[in-house]
Amino acid sequence: MSQLKSLCIVLFAYIFAIIIGIYIVSFSNLHLFNKILLADIIVTVIIYIFSYIYKNSSIYDPYWSVIPPFILFYYINDFGYMNLQSSLLLFSVLFWGGRLTFNWLRGWPGMHHEDWRYVDMRKYSGNYFELSNFFGIHLFPTLIVFVCCLPMYTALIKKIDIFTYIGFSICFIGVLYEIISDQQLYNFKKNNKGIIENGLWKHSRHPNYYGEILFWWGVYFYGIVPGNYFQWIFAPIVMTIMFLYVSIP
Repeated sequence: MSQLKSLCIVLFAYIFAIIIGIYIVSFSNLHLFNKILLADIIVTVIIYIFSYIYKNSSIYDPYWSVIPPFILFYYINDFGYMNLQSSLLLFSVLFWGGRLTFNWLRGWPGMHHEDWRYVDMRKYSGNYFELSNFFGIHLFPTLIVFVCCLPMYTALIKKIDIFTYIGFSICFIGVLYEIISDQQLYNFKKNNKGIIENGLWKHSRHPNYYGEILFWWGVYFYGIVPGNYFQWIFAPIVMTIMFLYVSIP
């Protein structure tokens, strides 16, 4: 299957899933966080079904960067209007999501290719792969990202302060770090085989992951409320633990 046809299938899957998610959020009477979580899980289930049909779990990969902007859009809509605080946060999230989605687009050749980690999981999971596929590859990251998006709402309902600018700076540096490391790796892979040991990769084995962790700590700083500094501290800690003990190994 060609890359174009593969991307069209992925695009259709996400449009269909997001429409369902928007419908759930719009007509549910649950608490704000609960209905977004419900929609998030159902959208994940729909993407999983497409991954199952096409036997390619890499269909889920864009989820990480595509869904947080929609969560933020809904928070802003619930808040009622745009201000400097929400504009800075929106820029940070779109800057991050655009970079991550673009990097996936140019690196995924199509349905014939699946992330090597998922291929390995298929081999050692055997008959239990679909359990690890749904709960490990799909649902677990969805829940982690949902939790890490919670500070965004607090960021919108408080007045702009020093933590807003700290959060913006950390997010910007983190995404910039990812862009540089992505491009260095992309340039290396075009002309070389083996392990990159140049640029940022000379000093860190996972500079792109480091940038990602920085971004989510930046989102946490956006949401800090003076007098309640540790309200969402568990969110970036959980994200950091996931990278240290799951993604990196």
